[in-house]
Amino acid sequence: MQRFKNWLITQLTKKDKLVCVPESWQRDYVKLASKELKNKGVIASLITEYNGLLKDYYEKCSVKDLQEELKAAEVDFKVSAPKEELAKLAYEEFKMVVEKD
Repeated sequence: MQRFKNWLITQLTKKDKLVCVPESWQRDYVKLASKELKNKGVIASLITEYNGLLKDYYEKCSVKDLQEELKAAEVDFKVSAPKEELAKLAYEEFKMVVEKD
């Protein structure tokens, strides 16, 4: 009787283009997915903290240091630009972002 049930379930799932997997695979998948979500959250937190520190760093840099950073990164800027604008340009150039899949 069990073989018939298995055969029937297989036929019904094939019709719906589904695949049956053992329960252990389902549990493993849930564990893996939850770890991936947790890791993405940690990475997002790290990026946020890094960007905050980077912004603070560039706000404290001198105009000369900011100009040198931007020149090294080959970013176009006005030599007469105020410090705030240079800091913003440097931050936008070097900040981390989360890439979308």
